[in-house]
Amino acid sequence: MKIVIRADASIKMGSGHVMRCLALAESLREKVASIIFISRKHEGNLNQLIIEKGLEVIELKQPKTDNNYSNKNEDIYKDWLGVNVEEDAEDTIKAIGDVKPDWLIIDHYSLGEKWEKELRPYVNNIFVIDDLANRKHDCNILVDQNWFENMNTRYDELVPIDCTKLLGPKFALLRPEFAEARKSLTPRNETIKRVFVFFGGSDPKNLTAMTLRALSTPKLAHLQVDVVIGANNPHQEEISKMAKAIENVNLHIQVNNMATIMAKADLAIGGGGVNTWERLCLNIFSLVITIANNQINVIKDLNNYKYLIFLGNYKKINQINLGAQIGNYIYNVDKNNKNTMLVDGLGASRIENILSRWENNLGE
Repeated sequence: MKIVIRADASIKMGSGHVMRCLALAESLREKVASIIFISRKHEGNLNQLIIEKGLEVIELKQPKTDNNYSNKNEDIYKDWLGVNVEEDAEDTIKAIGDVKPDWLIIDHYSLGEKWEKELRPYVNNIFVIDDLANRKHDCNILVDQNWFENMNTRYDELVPIDCTKLLGPKFALLRPEFAEARKSLTPRNETIKRVFVFFGGSDPKNLTAMTLRALSTPKLAHLQVDVVIGANNPHQEEISKMAKAIENVNLHIQVNNMATIMAKADLAIGGGGVNTWERLCLNIFSLVITIANNQINVIKDLNNYKYLIFLGNYKKINQINLGAQIGNYIYNVDKNNKNTMLVDGLGASRIENILSRWENNLGE
């Protein structure tokens, strides 16, 4: 089975799309003849990381204007592509070449039905990873790993009637290390001693630095803090200086043992992206600040069911009120917060089994 994955990372997009595709690729690689990433050379891309994972990357040219640092139009996802849809389709078709892949996997908010129809003649099957439910898709399988109150009906009018929909956190695309770490978790007591901080690989809003300042106040200074940032974080120098200056802070950059670091924590502070599911898998309660509008609804729903606490969108949070919220939680731990079984870390394995059965059925 040959698989092509079309996903991008950048400072503005973050690393989540590529990272969850890497999680799926790791699960698939032992049973798949070929996995190739097609990824555009945006500023802050993760193409070298993909290569370091032992996977092939075909790199599409960097856009002439890459607006990764712009705060304007941050939720107009078509701008994230860097080129128009027709050009990206043409570039992707050229990268695929003459041999049809069995599956084209797409994880990109800028791409939808129009792009997928352009690619359809050049691939056997199309697999879409999405969580916006804001555009139509032409695909055989769609995965949305997020948890919504209406998750079973969100895509009813957006995908073909014969599309297989894999919905909910049981399909969360986490690296195998999380399911493994989950096996050896020990019960956490109510005393908060260690905090995990992560706002995604790029954290363009620099919420990491704001959180470190909040944690440096006297009433919180006793906490042990593990901070993780990506290698492409544009604020790395500032954060490194802060971490050295604040006692009890350990800074980790572009780690390969995220689950091990996280499993030690009694509380997490982070964004509303992919790491949400990693935290839930390891049963770490979290205080969440959303960075993008598409994160708000799912985090609100999780908050309503006490899977986490939603502090608000980043525009409404500052160092003072964040410190107050952290202090309020650690000194008044809510015993009613759920000890959740929502995410077991086996989502990638489930999808790998579905793809294998799909191919076997086609061959019969």
